[in-house]
Amino acid sequence: MTRKTSVLQLPRPAPLFAMGASAEAIAETTAQSPHLVDGAFANLDPAGDAEAPGFDTAVDMLRRPGKPTGVIPVLRPEFDAVAAGLAVTWLGHASAVVELDGVRIVTDPVLSARCSPSQLVGPKRMHRAPLTARELPSLDVVLISHDHYDHLDTPTIVAIADAQPDALFVVPIGVGAHLRSWGVDRSRIREADWYGDVALTVRGTVVTFHAVPARHFSGRGLARNLTQWVSWAVVGPHHRVFFSGDTGYTESYAQTGADLGPFDVTLIAVGAYDPAWPDIHLNPEEGVAVHRMLSGGERGALMVPIHWGTFNLARHAWADPVRRLTVEAERAGVEICVPRPGATLLPDSRTGTAFFDSTWWERTA
Repeated sequence: MTRKTSVLQLPRPAPLFAMGASAEAIAETTAQSPHLVDGAFANLDPAGDAEAPGFDTAVDMLRRPGKPTGVIPVLRPEFDAVAAGLAVTWLGHASAVVELDGVRIVTDPVLSARCSPSQLVGPKRMHRAPLTARELPSLDVVLISHDHYDHLDTPTIVAIADAQPDALFVVPIGVGAHLRSWGVDRSRIREADWYGDVALTVRGTVVTFHAVPARHFSGRGLARNLTQWVSWAVVGPHHRVFFSGDTGYTESYAQTGADLGPFDVTLIAVGAYDPAWPDIHLNPEEGVAVHRMLSGGERGALMVPIHWGTFNLARHAWADPVRRLTVEAERAGVEICVPRPGATLLPDSRTGTAFFDSTWWERTA
């Protein structure tokens, strides 16, 4: 008798040192962009050059003022088999599971221990991930804002691509080259230029992803700005969600609000600001101002702060973003919800685990 043997299919490992695609591979999709100048992109609303940290900045960063004194409470999220009409589950930093009109999206998924080209060095998580990449619920779309390591994480992308073969990747132009270099098939990638969009039909529901110019930069190595950086306006038949990605302040978001809003929920970065790079990250007061532009001043819109609390990427104290945000939001009449990592909010009814405890961050700080 001949014994049959089976081969165990192990998950495909991510590259050990994940820099990304070559400039030549990136240029395959960016070369025809009207926004490319001398081989690179530039902010439409010019930003001053972000300074390389000097000695004083480096010393301040080594002191790590951004660490909390308490343990950050993390919830394990639970997801229904069918995506909700509108729900947001914050996973930490800029990673969130967004459910919009029955379509499930994950934004900038970074679930590794470090946001770095190597898991041996680089900024380390200050709280555990609420779940692993392979524990994510069934996804329709992986939405990427730009290619920085704290927004585009190779191990997470590889794990999602392997575990969820039906998920599509919606990215700014040029970023698709990174995904292809990590083994994601070209047929699964949709790229959009500034002011462009990607319309997807998912189980009969049309959701459109509008690429809105952000005020930031890109790059995973020494070369900068070969790929684009965007904010995303996600428009379904019944709901609209705005995802800022990384951006500095720009009044161009008022046009986004007029053209594509008002939004039911805005996910806006409020952390990692610093005097050394004032134009490429929003501070909390600027975040509130952007939210008001996007919501058209309507009171029904809910602001959810992201890009804070998970990685220490600037010199401000850990709770400073939400402390300042809370004060400014009250002054401006903006409704906010500050979820714990892993918490879910249902904006239409203002219910969910995210609304259970609004002062958790004060005790953690």
